[in-house]
Amino acid sequence: MKPNLEMIESNVNHSFHVNHLKVERFPSMRHYHPEVEILLLVRGTGTRYVGSSVEPYGPGDIVMIGPNVPHEWSSDDNYDRTFSEAIYILFNPDILGEEFWNLPESKIILKIIQKSQRGIKLKGKTRDEVERLLRLIDASYGFNRIVLLLSILELIAFNQEFQYLASPVLDDTVVDPGAKKFNKAYKYIIDNLHHQISLNEAASIASLSTAAFCRYFKKRTNKTFGNFVNEMRIGHACRLLVNEHYSVSEIGYISGFNNISYFIRKFKKVTGYTPLTYRKKFEN
Repeated sequence: MKPNLEMIESNVNHSFHVNHLKVERFPSMRHYHPEVEILLLVRGTGTRYVGSSVEPYGPGDIVMIGPNVPHEWSSDDNYDRTFSEAIYILFNPDILGEEFWNLPESKIILKIIQKSQRGIKLKGKTRDEVERLLRLIDASYGFNRIVLLLSILELIAFNQEFQYLASPVLDDTVVDPGAKKFNKAYKYIIDNLHHQISLNEAASIASLSTAAFCRYFKKRTNKTFGNFVNEMRIGHACRLLVNEHYSVSEIGYISGFNNISYFIRKFKKVTGYTPLTYRKKFEN
């Protein structure tokens, strides 16, 4: 199933969202949105999907996920369903304005947002301090929320205590006048992962010539269009290998690969494993 675009409703009282979610199970739906997400898992266990990454999650996990990165939190069936709980922030970098990101003091924060395009999981003392700040922001109002948000971002950026979750996909999607062009092309890719994807059509959707689109796409993602599409398809295949009982060949075709040998070769290049080894590793 392709990821869904999630539209975050605006709130006249706040410039960004802080939510404290308590449910029986987290909604199992792969989605993406233009907002950056910072999430503290308070209670619950399950499987976390971020781009091409598939990992179990548990209480205490804190992750930061960049704009437009497909992700999902799938609760375990055997977990106590009365206790699935998370505190999370959703914010669009544009709320701070382009001039803010041009300030020398903000460059390090911009860089960590760009790094979060791979999804990052916090570790060590940084994780502990960010958890404290997330609990504070959950109970805060007014301008103090913005102060706490910037404090969280600065803490993550300066300490660099994190691990990447997914292979590199996006690299520079923050505060860019051309972001709308990229988002149109990105949506075209997401909507057609299991179909043929045309470079010429993507360029046309972005209102660029093919040559200009290739240069633009490489500059934004640090990848060729073809490599980017392959990695998105591999991420989709990872999810199917863990959650479905299709054969490797079927998963390759469902994920948009018409040549299974090519699929297996690309899968190993991105994940480090063959599809069968990946499935067995996760099962174990």
